[in-house]
Amino acid sequence: MRLTHQFSILIFALSVAAYAEPKDELIPLRLKEMQRPDRLTGAIETKAMLTGMSLEENLPEPNADIAWPGEQFSEAALAQLNRLTKTVDKDDIRDLLAEDFVCTPFEKAGKQKSLSKSLTVHSGTPGAAKPMSSQELMTKLGALGKLKFKVTGVEKLTTRLHVEADRDGAEYSAIWLCSWNDDLSPKLQKLEVENFETVHSNDPWFVDATSTTIGTNPRFEAQVMRGIGYWSERITRIGDLAMTGHHGIAVGDVNGDGLEDLYVCDGGSLPNQLYLQQADGSAKEVASEWGVAWLEDSRSSLLVDLDNDGDQDLVVATIAMIAFAENNGEGRFELKGGFPGAPYPFSLSAADFDSDGDLDIYTCIYSAGDDSVSGKRGFEASSPIPFNDAENGGRNVLLANLGNFKFGDVTKQVGLDENNTRWSFAASWEDFDRDGDPDLYVANDFGRNCLYRNDQGRFVDIAPASGVEDMAAGMSVSWGDFNRDGDADLYVGNMFSSAGQRVSFQRKFDEGKTRMARGNSLFAAKDGAFEDVSLRSGITNGGWAWSSVLADLNNDGWQDLVVANGYLTNTRDDDL
Repeated sequence: MRLTHQFSILIFALSVAAYAEPKDELIPLRLKEMQRPDRLTGAIETKAMLTGMSLEENLPEPNADIAWPGEQFSEAALAQLNRLTKTVDKDDIRDLLAEDFVCTPFEKAGKQKSLSKSLTVHSGTPGAAKPMSSQELMTKLGALGKLKFKVTGVEKLTTRLHVEADRDGAEYSAIWLCSWNDDLSPKLQKLEVENFETVHSNDPWFVDATSTTIGTNPRFEAQVMRGIGYWSERITRIGDLAMTGHHGIAVGDVNGDGLEDLYVCDGGSLPNQLYLQQADGSAKEVASEWGVAWLEDSRSSLLVDLDNDGDQDLVVATIAMIAFAENNGEGRFELKGGFPGAPYPFSLSAADFDSDGDLDIYTCIYSAGDDSVSGKRGFEASSPIPFNDAENGGRNVLLANLGNFKFGDVTKQVGLDENNTRWSFAASWEDFDRDGDPDLYVANDFGRNCLYRNDQGRFVDIAPASGVEDMAAGMSVSWGDFNRDGDADLYVGNMFSSAGQRVSFQRKFDEGKTRMARGNSLFAAKDGAFEDVSLRSGITNGGWAWSSVLADLNNDGWQDLVVANGYLTNTRDDDL
């Protein structure tokens, strides 16, 4: 006999009565209980996957049609560098190094900066280039550890590289400038380390506590530990599985015991989860008991007190609408309604924008939605045009809290429809001008971001005048005071791409598009506006960044950065 589980599907009643503005625009929702075989543990027929070999057999020949100048030389130079780090044969070295080869030190001897008892950082500019024998070069390269290279720029016969290396107890990262003597069969003439940073650690910084915290729950192995490849074979497009993830979490004390709990959104056809923290540090999954094991594709959630009764209510951005549930204080969430005017939401944020004493909800909408005529979805239905300054995305929505779980769309009335057709990923509130009301920064993919200054409940976009449009691939935003001057600074998560930087560096590429692949951005508050300090602070390379946050991780009084990054990639093992 197969196990059965009880989950819930939100049923959307599409009847909306007319109200005087501002009006309550939530529609009734009800739960439909479902009894079904547990597909997580039942046998499922799978289809054969293409292997790495078959994929490679269908790839075009390398360098078959390289349109950008320097790309062919970049590949040749990178191949030589990879040979250099692997070869031990003296004859091979002669094919890689020019006779007059010179090199700077890879690290500079000197005093290291201690960040904690077990963590030290060694950084700087090593010095002038001097002649170096092939044997000495091989010894020094080997001492750095396992090297990985990314070419970020090509100019004539010089390549600019981002370099990383791992060795026991240390991580090395640097910018190298490599000069070559030929563009067909290049030999390395000069290797100059522009700057480097070596982080030494005696102990692990963090310990993975996932399995000990939530791993004892029955659905952990079957649902949480399955990757996107597994579910993409089992959940149809009707289930609204997002291949790139984008399923949010929320933290809050839902049962009032003083311990933070966790609500986890998941893809369509997979139940959302609610973990109650226990006194021993573990967590118990109780979504079904609390009535929130919903099966809709959920992109974001909030645990916030919407009715000022002292407990945490739940807001979930599903693919169809924004669902609101009240915490009844007795171990259950009760659906209060849903807002249908925000299809394909990506994230939620809350603030009391009008200073009336209750929290309002802002929803970021990424794309304009599906094409109902052709049936196309996602990027098939609508793509950002132009990719560096797109304004054909979705419409973000501000829902004013009218009390008693009634919410109305006031986006246009308060001025937030200005520049409101961009591909918005995330938003964050902060009273950056210290006038007593929260202002709003919106990170947009494929173009300019928005900074809406709140003037007593009315908004105006001042991003251009403030220097924070950050025309890039905006994915996240975090406010903080990184330099401890008392003013709110901005950190924006973007995309770092070595290939993108190489291409955008070429003369034929539009100057306005060169920022797209630069990486993350840091803006320091200065004289009522902001100064871009990204490059000199060293924070740009955060990988393909998604979420980011400024937080003091080691309690030293200075805010640190945490950046979640990664993306779908191929089978290359030298990909950073």
